[in-house]
Amino acid sequence: MENPQQEKFADYGPYSHWNWREQIAKQELPRYGYAAEIQLFSDAHFIGTNIKHGPYTVMNAQSLGKKSESTYARLVLRYEQYLDQNQDPTVSYKETTDTSRYHGGDSIEEIASLYSLCWGIRLKAGGLVREFAYWNGYGEYGEPRTPTTNEIPIFPSPQDRKDILPWHSGERKLNAIEEQINSYISLTPNQASELIRSARLYQDAVWVSESSPEISWLLLVSAVEVAANYWYPKEKISDDLVEQLKHFKPELFKDLEKLEDTGAKAIEIVSQHLEGELKSTKKFMKFLLTFKPKSPPTDRPLSYQVKWSGTSMEKIFNKIYTYRSCALHGGTPFPKSMCIPPVLDWENKIPYELPDVGLAHSTLGGFWKAEDLPAHLHIFEYIVRQALLNWWNSMIESNSKSDDQVAE
Repeated sequence: MENPQQEKFADYGPYSHWNWREQIAKQELPRYGYAAEIQLFSDAHFIGTNIKHGPYTVMNAQSLGKKSESTYARLVLRYEQYLDQNQDPTVSYKETTDTSRYHGGDSIEEIASLYSLCWGIRLKAGGLVREFAYWNGYGEYGEPRTPTTNEIPIFPSPQDRKDILPWHSGERKLNAIEEQINSYISLTPNQASELIRSARLYQDAVWVSESSPEISWLLLVSAVEVAANYWYPKEKISDDLVEQLKHFKPELFKDLEKLEDTGAKAIEIVSQHLEGELKSTKKFMKFLLTFKPKSPPTDRPLSYQVKWSGTSMEKIFNKIYTYRSCALHGGTPFPKSMCIPPVLDWENKIPYELPDVGLAHSTLGGFWKAEDLPAHLHIFEYIVRQALLNWWNSMIESNSKSDDQVAE
């Protein structure tokens, strides 16, 4: 692991990562330490009693043998605070604004976002239910506390139980994420900072998917962009703007080529004006093509399947990123048929991966050809989640190789 130069806040790592490092260094909870138990809300059903990793323990709080489709506090997180808050660099004055590790949440929400990503579920941190601290003598039972109503995350249930993300309310084994979550401490502080920023976006994306799927699309793309921006400098791709225009905007490139006499000059000018967008697109595309899952989901419909070849995936990602840009900069939301619950295949009852629109779809004043509707949200979420996990694992592998080289 690297020794951070601590030039920016991200060099200290997220609070949850820094706290874990402090636990390794101190072993026992210091006098200024603190422990608390916090509710974790989800609509997934958990199997198992508890799992422990570093200073964090997750306990199953569901009624045994009973399943419910509603969202409630199904888990309890026991959080031990080893970090001395006086060491926090953000409490002291700094000459320049620094948001390098800012993501809008605290250490509890950091851990919750990693659980959401690792299990592939909707999960949010709720209120505090018990405290163990020096002021109550770290008593065996601590001090109970009743969470307030504003500490309960609000999750609007799907209408008619037709899920846009149909796999998220299923069963999850608590110990299924042990290896993945235990590798969090093997990341460098900077790597952990970027992982948390990306995981927080993923967490929000799946949480709002049923009520605001258009926003969910944007958040999933942003989760990839955060990871891609951190990873990209280590990779190489053509910096030729004309080649990028031809590759990422083929239709525009063909239209410019048709211009008599001035086609080549027009291509050059347009490429320069779109430089920022083209660079963002290539980072997004390169990241997903590198880290996407090697195979599609195990259970697939017999009809309306997404083609899993590299060329097909590239077209899908390009189209999705174009819709993202139109939504952010032009106010045009993602197509409606990509924001509704998928139809179940009539033969095996597995959700369609593509909108079943025939040749085209028209609604609410918009018209789209079938080829412009590349995937349902649940398939893109599957790709994004697996890509983020693969990226996480690649950083662990890279760190391990670096440690081996140092040892030699």
